[in-house]
Amino acid sequence: MPPSDSSEEEFKPKTKKAKTTSSKKKKVEESSEEEEEDDNDAGEVKRNDSGEPYFELASKKRCTVRKWKKAVLVDIREFYEKDGKQLPGKKGISLNLEQYKALRAVVIDGSLDEQIKELEG
Repeated sequence: MPPSDSSEEEFKPKTKKAKTTSSKKKKVEESSEEEEEDDNDAGEVKRNDSGEPYFELASKKRCTVRKWKKAVLVDIREFYEKDGKQLPGKKGISLNLEQYKALRAVVIDGSLDEQIKELEG
């Protein structure tokens, strides 16, 4: 990934604070903590068979950075297993750098999280 402009902030996810409330909410918080533990591997850069860097988002979802016809792409895609190999599926999207930077901007400034919170109600 190209170095970021000095005017851009680095993305730093906020850590969740545990609250002491009802047992139902405690169970939800415990599952959130488990998800956070699973997310610890999210920042780990791995390499596929072609040597392209990728980040594991879930058991069958990856974010891969690749080059195609001189264009750098950020590919978010589902994978499936065949003959012991992980292969890319049809479900996914490849973002060019301009599209990726637009998505990154709304993540960094918190706009995306605000909209998610609104829908979660």
